[in-house]
Amino acid sequence: MQAVSKDDATIIVLLIGEASGVFAGFCPSWFTVASPFFHEQEAKPGNIKRIRAGEIAASAIVIGTGWAVANRSTGNIALWASILICVLFVVGYEYQIAHPAKQDGGKDNLFAHLGTTC
Repeated sequence: MQAVSKDDATIIVLLIGEASGVFAGFCPSWFTVASPFFHEQEAKPGNIKRIRAGEIAASAIVIGTGWAVANRSTGNIALWASILICVLFVVGYEYQIAHPAKQDGGKDNLFAHLGTTC
């Protein structure tokens, strides 16, 4: 495996920024998805379908970008980074859907389940 060049590192940083922008454009924030407002709506099932459609669309764009960047550089690190970025966002959204926010927050958050604090 080759060392990451300065150009590759720059491209990866740009990919991370681009990926977060795509997800922000396609999906609501984790806060909104976990909020009581979201979970108490009559339209919740339809909203969840739209969020999942956003996850698919954003993942396709981010992974496609990672693939394109990987083809312009010397390795597949950008492709793997884009896949990991998608996994992080999708797992986060799905967790927020499955675990609505509580009034006090408590330990019911993604980071508590991962064994870290935030």
